[in-house]
Amino acid sequence: MKSLRCLTLISLLSISIPSLSLELGSDNELATILNVNNAERLLLVGFPDQSMNRSQNAAASSYRHRGSYQSTSWSKRISDEIADEYSIQKLAEWPMTEIGVHCIVYLVPSNKSVPEVVGKLTQNSNISIVQNMHLYKTQANAHDDPYLKLQSNLRDMQIDEAHNISSGKNITIAMIDTGVDLNHPDLTDQITKHENFSASISNGFENDQHGTAIAGIMVAKQNNKTGIVGIAPDAKVIAYKSCWPAKENSMEAICNSFTLSLAINSAIKSGAKILNMSLGGPKDAFLEELLKKAQEDGIIIVAADEGADKKEIRFPASLSGVIGVQSAKSGIDLSGISAPGVKILTTLPHGTYDFISGSSIATAEVSGVIALLMQLKPDLTFAEAKSILEKSSVNTGTFNGINANLAVSNLCKTTHCS
Repeated sequence: MKSLRCLTLISLLSISIPSLSLELGSDNELATILNVNNAERLLLVGFPDQSMNRSQNAAASSYRHRGSYQSTSWSKRISDEIADEYSIQKLAEWPMTEIGVHCIVYLVPSNKSVPEVVGKLTQNSNISIVQNMHLYKTQANAHDDPYLKLQSNLRDMQIDEAHNISSGKNITIAMIDTGVDLNHPDLTDQITKHENFSASISNGFENDQHGTAIAGIMVAKQNNKTGIVGIAPDAKVIAYKSCWPAKENSMEAICNSFTLSLAINSAIKSGAKILNMSLGGPKDAFLEELLKKAQEDGIIIVAADEGADKKEIRFPASLSGVIGVQSAKSGIDLSGISAPGVKILTTLPHGTYDFISGSSIATAEVSGVIALLMQLKPDLTFAEAKSILEKSSVNTGTFNGINANLAVSNLCKTTHCS
């Protein structure tokens, strides 16, 4: 294909593009992308486009419906030619501005072999990434017993002592999850910005359970005469909804490569220095490229880790440079970093509370602890954070995980803490 053979030469040209974002042919095409039953026949394809003007594309991170922005005419023509040459249907395309790659979602028709199409696309030297659409699941589940000791996790982690020194003030955590109950009394004014990248399949935001639970663990208000206290109550959250409930009023939620890539790209642009991803799934080339860019920008990524016996769903926790967090179990030594994750009280939609379990919860706790550290040392690096967390892990026989007070104390040994 002649145009694709010229890709390298054309990419070197400096073309100023005023604004770029997701382009869709119809709402039905987005619904096709977000329908989990179609995942096996969906492909993500990317090729480099150095004509993207990143410095002038602040609006590019905003998710808009079709027609709001246009891709470069060159990249759009190339994506059309790929569809024609390999007889696949183009559903959506958008610029991953932070890594200079133009991305397309294609649907392989039912009369064609997906592996064969992938093989042929992979042989095209002008295409940099070809992969299947991957699905991800949030890692938490609700419990029926609400009568456990309230917030035992905070006592185990010695949060009260840690809060004497730090509460996460002036720190923002980007959270990629489901939506959040923005009007929950423990979360009002705690969410500074929110976007929905899965609106076509799940238009709601404030009824979503998982994201509300995770936000509460991290930033639930302190001393407001109601509810619970978050690990970092003076920190703020940017809520990116890229996961949608598996069914109505369900704690379990589903995301895919498409929605997650849009959210990560926006998170990189947001200025947040902590990225919480309480979810897991298979290794993903698109997401890996974006997460590496986030790391280069100094963002500390924290992700749910279900353990070595579940290797197929350990990404992004398994990615080098990501802090993977497991749910701590009493008296059991776990590899890596762990935090309380069994029957932890947190926020749920409509101003309610319940006890939730899972590595999703533990991940949010560690993101909160990092926010405590970052208030004291705003330029905290991934290596420093990981080292402090590892040194602050304890196993008392009844508790196994991060001691937040010890983490703050360990940081204060090398940083002035007033």
